[in-house]
Amino acid sequence: MYNNTITFDELPGAVSSLVNLVRELADEVRELRAQLTSERGKPKSNTKFIGLAEACEILGKAKSTVYRLAKEGLVPAYKVPGEKEWRFIESELVEHVKENKRQSSVLSFAEMESEISRGTRAKSINRR
Repeated sequence: MYNNTITFDELPGAVSSLVNLVRELADEVRELRAQLTSERGKPKSNTKFIGLAEACEILGKAKSTVYRLAKEGLVPAYKVPGEKEWRFIESELVEHVKENKRQSSVLSFAEMESEISRGTRAKSINRR
């Protein structure tokens, strides 16, 4: 194995070195086992990839529109190298829809009430 020869006088030191090395290796093995055990206990990612049809339903758009949006990078989409199909992550699309939701132009009752109380109406009717 090794070309180094150990004399009888050096034997106790060599054994001591080997014992320390074995202890260090045993500690490392315990750490690695603990890490593996903790990784096994973690829940796996719930990433769910969906196809174009499901993405169209979530986005409320036609296939051609979703293709264009994916190609332009306007919706989160993934393309497997060598394949033509786009893949989408359901949770990312839902989040995208929530973030890009338009504000309604229809006033709520409270907003209408405050507009009226301020005396600012959209159109006032002039009576003669």
